[in-house]
Amino acid sequence: MIPGLKLNRLINAMKSVSFHRDNRDRFGVIDGEDVLDVTDVFANRALDLRDILDAGILDEVAKASGQVSAGLSLDEIDYALPVPLPRKIFCAGRNYRAYHEVMEDGTPDYPSVFARFPNSFVPHKGVILKPTVSEQLDFENELTAIIGVGGRHIEEANALNHVAGYTIANEGSVRDWQSKGSQNLPGKNFYHSGSMGPWMVTADEVGDIGNIRIITRRNGKVLQDGTTDMMITSLPFLISHISNFTELEPGDYILTGSPGGSIIESEEPKPWLKSGDRLEFEIERVGILENSVANE
Repeated sequence: MIPGLKLNRLINAMKSVSFHRDNRDRFGVIDGEDVLDVTDVFANRALDLRDILDAGILDEVAKASGQVSAGLSLDEIDYALPVPLPRKIFCAGRNYRAYHEVMEDGTPDYPSVFARFPNSFVPHKGVILKPTVSEQLDFENELTAIIGVGGRHIEEANALNHVAGYTIANEGSVRDWQSKGSQNLPGKNFYHSGSMGPWMVTADEVGDIGNIRIITRRNGKVLQDGTTDMMITSLPFLISHISNFTELEPGDYILTGSPGGSIIESEEPKPWLKSGDRLEFEIERVGILENSVANE
């Protein structure tokens, strides 16, 4: 058995958050409206949550929060990505039955998987940038798994045991750049075009992800309202499939696709995101990721 394979059964249910404060990168545990900063408890063993996952000591983070006498208000911290320096970010494209082109083509045998760069995302409360070279900035609210135990050739039946927890990603897309060339990588990797956060909720706390509600609001108006039971390729299959062509490592993200309601599906003229927009990406049992939009 891979060491730590039963990770999800060992850790205490919690929300862990990465943030900046006093010019330092820090991490802690959410306790109501406060953060219990445990960074110094792990000073000699871990600099961030990726180190914690690498070492297989996520269970110790929950225990360490009991040593913190006073918490910080959530308003006092500057959020970072839940795992600030991931090695890899994978995305599953068109993975919901709401997309008409998917239904017209028939259910695919294999998922459309592509990669994103870490600097294409901003954290919770961060500002998403509408690029200077395009007006077609869109949003996509996605349940996102964070790998806790890595591996190759992971069996689908055991795949969820490799998940440390979940977060929310807005897999922002610059639509016209997805067709500038034969690959969609440029349109999916514009600098600060997407967002992720606000924290990682451990898999035990989230529980069954088979029918979780996903809601997106733009300036208070609901635009996306779907559930994960519309997913075409399941998370266990995604994990197994990706691990067959590359090694999954602790801290890697897997974005699982988005239900219908993105701007690309709107009638012309499409109301692309613009400076001043306020966005809320809500996923049941995970939280709400909040961002604003500004011109680059």
